[in-house]
Amino acid sequence: MTTDTAPHPDLGSRHDPRARAVLRAVSAIERAGLALAGTALVGMTLLMVVETGMRYFVGAPLGWSFGFIQDYLLPGYFFLALAYTVRSGGHVTIDVVYRRCPPKARAAMTLTARVLMLALSALLLWAGLLATRDAWHSHDIPPPGGAELSLPTWTWHVLVPVGAVLLTVRLLCDIVSRRQEPAGSDPEGTV
Repeated sequence: MTTDTAPHPDLGSRHDPRARAVLRAVSAIERAGLALAGTALVGMTLLMVVETGMRYFVGAPLGWSFGFIQDYLLPGYFFLALAYTVRSGGHVTIDVVYRRCPPKARAAMTLTARVLMLALSALLLWAGLLATRDAWHSHDIPPPGGAELSLPTWTWHVLVPVGAVLLTVRLLCDIVSRRQEPAGSDPEGTV
């Protein structure tokens, strides 16, 4: 399993300095997405503690916190961490089956999974772009009093395509790097 502390297999195995620079840039952007996702998680936690305290001890809940968590923090937490999760091997696998397969079969299974994930990521990107575009063009803003937060809805819709772009780039990097690995090698060990 690849971790952030170990060099990523496609970074250490490439001799092309341009490819290494691209992969370093992608990894840096993934780490930034992970930092933002972590900040969103801490923000959700703190906001819920404050909301609970205000509700039960002061008798005056914030009112806007659930909308902010639902529209911004939770989608940000999820979508901005997707690419890093794939890179670090933190996604769901069936290790009991995977580890018993020969290296060529593991490599084929991993590549197949990455290609399928790429197709889903592309669909997610397309749907996210359409939703963001529609919200932008329609100037979709809940009326004051009509929602907890009266902010343009494109501001939270955009989190989906941003996360999908990061995921798509990571998957493309993984697929290209696997094509360049010798046949039968499995640079990650497990998926």
